[in-house]
Formats: sequence, C-alpha cells, structure tokens
Amino acid sequence: MEFLKTRYRDAARWAIEHRFVTVGVAAIGLAGALYLVVGGVIGSEFLPHLDEGALWVRGTLASSTGPSEAIRLSNQARILLCSFPEVPQCTSQVGRPDDGTDTAGFFNTEYFVT
Repeated sequence: MEFLKTRYRDAARWAIEHRFVTVGVAAIGLAGALYLVVGGVIGSEFLPHLDEGALWVRGTLASSTGPSEAIRLSNQARILLCSFPEVPQCTSQVGRPDDGTDTAGFFNTEYFVT
C-alpha cells in the first residue's frame, strides 16, 4: 500500500505543478469523447444505415378467426397495401411459423411490403 500511496502522491504533485498540461490533456480527452458521441463514429461500422424502403406489417385478428377467414382477410389487406403507387409488391403470411420461435398465435398475419 505504501508503494501505491507514494506513486499516487508523486502523480498528484506532478499534476498540480503542471496544471496547464493536466487541464489541456483533460480538455482534449473531453473533446475527443464528445466527437465520438456526437460525430456518429461509434457504432457506424456495426449498424450501417439501412434505408431500403421496405415495411414489415403485422396484423392481429380475433383469436376465434379460422384459417379460411384469415386467408380472405389477408388477401384483402394485400390488395389494399398494393393499391398505393409506391408499393410494387406485397407478400403475406398467415398463422405462425412451424418451428415455434414466434410467440404469435394462429390468428397472426404478417405482410412484407417492398
């Protein structure tokens, strides 16, 4: 512990004697940190900006809806979504996946709108 106290005392004495260097290094460090936070540098390589213009729409029907009624409503929704001039195509899925990874029930409808 004496070794650590001696090293800390020497470092603190040096920082006080050279306060302009200490404050300058701290200011440069703060400016660098602000640049990383505001400049958008951090995270840009891990999460690129995706502007594909696609939508993933999820609809939830009444839990008493049967498969044939769900398909009928899904087709109506696809026609409605494709009625917009910006939408070239729309695909749909009725129900839930067979692998059990989705918590939605059989009354779930999903649409991929490009």
